[in-house]
Amino acid sequence: MRTLAGVDVGTTHVKVGFHDGTGRCLAEVRRPTPRELPAMVATVREGLAACADRAGRRPDAIGVTGMAETGMPLDADGRPLTPFLWWTDPRGAEEAAELARDAATLFAVTGHRATAKTPLAKWLWLRRHEPAVLDRMRWWAGAPDAVAHALTGVLRTHETLAARTLAYDLVKGAYDPDLLALAGLTPEVLPPVAGAVEPVGHAVAGLDGVTAGTPLVIAGHDHMVGCWAAGVRRPGDAGDSLGTAEAVMVPAAAPPDPRIGLALGITADPSLDGRHVMLVGGLSSSGALLDWLLDLLIPGLGPGARPGSGSGPHSSSGSAVGSGAAGDRYAALPGLLEGVRLPTGIVAEPYLRGRAAPAPDPRRRLTLSGLDAAHGAGDLLAAAVEGTCLHTRWTLAELTAVAGTVAERLVVFGGQVRIPLWMRVKAAVSVPPVEVVRAGDAVCAGAALVAGQAGGSIDDVPVLPREAEPRDPALAAAYDTVYERFLAAATTDTSGPDDAG
Repeated sequence: MRTLAGVDVGTTHVKVGFHDGTGRCLAEVRRPTPRELPAMVATVREGLAACADRAGRRPDAIGVTGMAETGMPLDADGRPLTPFLWWTDPRGAEEAAELARDAATLFAVTGHRATAKTPLAKWLWLRRHEPAVLDRMRWWAGAPDAVAHALTGVLRTHETLAARTLAYDLVKGAYDPDLLALAGLTPEVLPPVAGAVEPVGHAVAGLDGVTAGTPLVIAGHDHMVGCWAAGVRRPGDAGDSLGTAEAVMVPAAAPPDPRIGLALGITADPSLDGRHVMLVGGLSSSGALLDWLLDLLIPGLGPGARPGSGSGPHSSSGSAVGSGAAGDRYAALPGLLEGVRLPTGIVAEPYLRGRAAPAPDPRRRLTLSGLDAAHGAGDLLAAAVEGTCLHTRWTLAELTAVAGTVAERLVVFGGQVRIPLWMRVKAAVSVPPVEVVRAGDAVCAGAALVAGQAGGSIDDVPVLPREAEPRDPALAAAYDTVYERFLAAATTDTSGPDDAG
């Protein structure tokens, strides 16, 4: 039996897992994501060694995936010139606003809008405030690329990661010299692009638990790796990645009209195999909304115990119960939800941090209508779940309309699949039938399965097991009415006279 390692460099946690050829987890280690490259590399190395010890075997191949946008400049010797520049870092907002003056042209080239989280905005900020850093930069390395470089000595990236730099031409499949020139850079400072199953290098000697020469691939951006492993590969499929945030993804034959893409707040990314475009609409407060409500309902938990940091049921680790106070809180969740009648009668707009898609509005906030004295704590939690599911239905409808497809299935993966009520509501609200991937960590398992085809075909990557989520016809009919109320509220203009212009 082959043993395949997956490494997922996430915003909150680094996950390392050993899997068999079907994606079944043999061993897994999860650690907080360090802010500095040496510590991040040490974390990955320790994870590989620990998994090898627990599984009693070494990997035959290693796949690396992770967050996009976050990265760092390296000098000619491959040493970091700064700590990681995180996608959450607000530096670059002013530069992004300047880029946004030509938003339609930018979207036509890149499939994205200008925001502070993009590397191009960070490079422009560095050019303006710390030009010496860019003058010394020989390479830019995204977080997954930097880890792969440390394990192999070779710096490469995948197209799905390159596409998130805001300097990659989606149509030409190459870095855009004109966009890079805005920051005084050339394409030579960015990692060459490798295919998802193309070995970028081989493990260097001295890695505990890994045989020198083991092939390593950069599987791609975490969302795209999760979708591919879940079987979301062709038009007619749709994926729903659940976590602190939520992403709905639809394969399409071509990018959208830039005006439509910008109006809807969606992005266009390459699919893992490069044959299609993945249209993506996001919700920043999915599991995060549950976090917030539980913080209110079960007081006394500090920020360090927040399940949004990866310890709750919606974490990418898939752990149903974390440790310490956070675990105690989530242990209470089934009791809080027990006996809740669905629909709750509450219509929730689930926007703690504004709305990105499918009707961008950074000022939009959480609203609850229909709440009365008969509702309890469990009803509030269930209403939050309903709100996220209703929003997903709206997003999926817009994405499929742009793609010109009809979703034949909605494949759901991520931590929230472990909350039975969430899946019951998801299945009842969804128009296409819902299929659930119950792998512990679909993204980490996906990276491992991609690595298993190193040097072969991306089409031969196995699909993780899925199971149909039962749909209650009566509940589905009831939610059709709730959806109409939700859509009417969500599309109502809430700006006042002072907001005009």
